[in-house]
Amino acid sequence: MKVSVKLIGAASVGFVGVVSVHGSSPTQTAGLVRTASTAAGGSAAAASSGATASGSAPIVTTTTVAAAPIATGSMVGNLENYGYGQLAVKVTITNNRITDLTVSTIRALESYSFQLEQQVVPILKGEVLKAQGTQIMGISGATYTSEAYAYSIQSALDKLHFK
Repeated sequence: MKVSVKLIGAASVGFVGVVSVHGSSPTQTAGLVRTASTAAGGSAAAASSGATASGSAPIVTTTTVAAAPIATGSMVGNLENYGYGQLAVKVTITNNRITDLTVSTIRALESYSFQLEQQVVPILKGEVLKAQGTQIMGISGATYTSEAYAYSIQSALDKLHFK
């Protein structure tokens, strides 16, 4: 008998869905967790054994895959070197959402660079929170700072297994 697999649902946060295997034998579904779901006239015992009730349609076996865990936590990204100093950003995630960003380390080679970063970082923070990721536009005149900020955040997100 031929086995057919149909994906019924999925979510963007990871695989969440139900897979139905129709018309299969116990050896074809080895390793699947089965629920007692039968065709009309079948019994729960027939469902658990993979058999069909006499005169009824094949048994439907359903497998449910658990959802991915919800990401929550804080992590400091890599210390990024750029043309005017070094920068590291701490990222906080709550319930799969970036909820806070703080600069944990900032070393500027000159006072002008430090003043520029003080103006640029709040803008970049707002962009990352809005985008919920590092796919943001850099700020003209602060290209190196923008890149270092995004790279540090991305390394923290990778450590947190945040997608």
